[in-house]
Amino acid sequence: MNLQEIVIVTFIIELIEVLLQYSATLKESIYKIYKLYKKSPFLFFVSNIGYIWLLFISINYGVFNFAIVLAVALKSLDIFTKLQLIQNIYLKPDQNYINDILPLIEDRAPSWMWIIGPLTYPYIVYIALS
Repeated sequence: MNLQEIVIVTFIIELIEVLLQYSATLKESIYKIYKLYKKSPFLFFVSNIGYIWLLFISINYGVFNFAIVLAVALKSLDIFTKLQLIQNIYLKPDQNYINDILPLIEDRAPSWMWIIGPLTYPYIVYIALS
């Protein structure tokens, strides 16, 4: 694959990941993710296909520069944040935490939040491989 094809595939994978997790509110999005996690933690991990793709690019092309490490670190942070939210809301409900975060996650999610990944990660992959 040439660089242009890799960037396009990265964009498509990020769009698929957004479509899997998209909901009107963050609470609904977290619940969607929780349902996957409840079926299987492995299924939850596979739903983060952008992370798997970045690891594949890094290993397959032998790229271990700052840009790819940054992208993998951001994706890791995203996954750990989702896991922490699932744990605090559904697995081991902490009522104080839920009361504090509920107003934030019940609001409508801004549309720009969903396009950050598809716009950011292809550019980082481009920088990493060029």
